[in-house]
Amino acid sequence: MHKNKCRIISCVLILSALLSGCAVSTVEETTDTTLVLSSSTAVTTVTEKTSVTETTETTTVQTTEEIKPLEFDPHVYSCFLEACYGDDYRESFFNLIDALQEGRDSFECKSKEIYDFLMDDVVQNQLYPFACMQIEKKSKKDKKSYKDGIGYIRYTESKEDFLLRYEDFKKDIMAILDAYIKPDYTDFEKCLALYEYMVCNYEYDYDDSLNRSGGSCLAFLKYKKGICADFSALYSYLLLQCGVDAIAVSNWGEDDTTGYHSWTFVDIDGKGYHIDTTWGVKEDKTSPTFKLDYFMMTDEDRALDGYPKEELDIYILPFFYARDCKEYDFSANDSSYRLPRYSECSRYDTRSNTIYYYNYLIDSDEHQFKYE
Repeated sequence: MHKNKCRIISCVLILSALLSGCAVSTVEETTDTTLVLSSSTAVTTVTEKTSVTETTETTTVQTTEEIKPLEFDPHVYSCFLEACYGDDYRESFFNLIDALQEGRDSFECKSKEIYDFLMDDVVQNQLYPFACMQIEKKSKKDKKSYKDGIGYIRYTESKEDFLLRYEDFKKDIMAILDAYIKPDYTDFEKCLALYEYMVCNYEYDYDDSLNRSGGSCLAFLKYKKGICADFSALYSYLLLQCGVDAIAVSNWGEDDTTGYHSWTFVDIDGKGYHIDTTWGVKEDKTSPTFKLDYFMMTDEDRALDGYPKEELDIYILPFFYARDCKEYDFSANDSSYRLPRYSECSRYDTRSNTIYYYNYLIDSDEHQFKYE
């Protein structure tokens, strides 16, 4: 009993620290239609877009190869992680994922350090949430957990239940992507569409009555309630699944009043941007718009919230396995996709590359923002 409690606490990333910094700022919400999914263990609902946005298919003629529909990719892994942790971590991670898909008891792993990293609940919750709290190291009484380049896996439930859970997770992730992402979307449009999904369908709330025994990310996916670590982890994972390089990052801020907070850092065409779905979440569900203040932020924008880059380090995988990633410059200096502050999106058209928005500090007119 005590062991399970410790694992749950680990997996939700020490909430006493997290809750201090990721409180939601004033935001607004839209009306959406609920689509009930068939999966039984992970996500039970996903929300379809309605009148908030009017995305349309692009008419760009494909001259090289036909755009393929999205498929679930078990091997999603951020280039940021590769830069920070190296090839051995990535290769061992893929080996573990392959083993889990087949319900195997072991996988090739480059070192004991990497094995401990991959079997940690916090890492699982961030990188492959379907396995969080469902696998663990072999116990000491089994006399082996890692030996001679092989890591051993213990399933906390039956393998059959685990594989069913994995299949449900894949269906739920793809249901979201199929509802919000078209195969011809640019990386920016994928970020925008999934940002809309996150801020319009999830609430900032930690409810102790909810069952988080399967890990906080899956509970967030199921109940649509969570904290900043949940928002950043799920948004990053969804982006990775549709080919956008993203990673959940976190920091303490410039002073004691700022507090610990987590958001998502994305790379589009070699340029970095901060996206904070927690602070972008809408509270007024009747509102026909959603706020873009926390979308595609620059370092300057992030500094206005108390997180100046020059005073902070970006840490990958918070707390237990955090690394100050010196190999990658987490700079966000490009403002090509940045709308005026206090802008609220009413709709967007991917055919004409246009975002329609209101800026209530200026007037009540609908404005247009053209993007490349």
